[in-house]
Amino acid sequence: MDLANTDPNNRDKWALITGASSGIGRALAYEFAAEGYHLFLTARNRQALEAVASDCAAKFTVQTQIHLADLTRHDEIDSLIRALSAAPLAFGVLVNNAGFGVKGTFLGTDLGQELGMVSVQVDAILKLTKAVAPGMVARKQGHILNVASVYSFAPVPYQTVYGACKSFLWSFSAALRAELNGTGVTVTVLCPGVTQTEFRARAGIPERNKSAGASPEDIARIAVRRTLRGDILIVPGLPNKLFVFMARHLPISVFHHFITLVNNLRGVNR
Repeated sequence: MDLANTDPNNRDKWALITGASSGIGRALAYEFAAEGYHLFLTARNRQALEAVASDCAAKFTVQTQIHLADLTRHDEIDSLIRALSAAPLAFGVLVNNAGFGVKGTFLGTDLGQELGMVSVQVDAILKLTKAVAPGMVARKQGHILNVASVYSFAPVPYQTVYGACKSFLWSFSAALRAELNGTGVTVTVLCPGVTQTEFRARAGIPERNKSAGASPEDIARIAVRRTLRGDILIVPGLPNKLFVFMARHLPISVFHHFITLVNNLRGVNR
């Protein structure tokens, strides 16, 4: 796609996407490139990241930069922030997508893994938003997309810390959006449910049906359109909308039994 066919207002703007080497992050990279955004992509897998960057550059005639970073490590988060400062770019989009899950009873899971998860899904997001959002406000234009989960709205037994991280992200995003009202900068939260990515395998969740859930490409297509429109909350798919409705309206004492039952049936809690 030639840039002449994209929004001319995006030609000098960059999209910073974390976790861009696979899954939803990879799909978002293609969608934002199709909209004419240059790409600054970060993840841990050099080969996969380079493949995404080179393919997007070839297909959409956009510039790309990559930065390897393991966001479970505070020193690598800080290294990423320094890299952004050293080569200042006009970021029109920030996508905080990187994340992973840990399943099991809280007393039985590994604390180091959970602290790493908090680093990725809380610390890195706060630092990157602090680094990028002021420039957006100064230019009076920008979009922040935080990838959360339907679990943002419910306590999740056997994924206790993961659910808490996603709840934090929803609360943080909604409050930040209110603070940025009138600045030209929007904050959007994407809350997918089961998705056809490597996420479940990494979390140790059994793959009973690999075709279950939405494709990352379908989710990314919806997410980019509605992020650029400035929507606050994206919950793709009717089953996910129903889940969120129940999580928000049922008493916690009832809902946590429901979600435990559902995850038992899916094999998630084993």
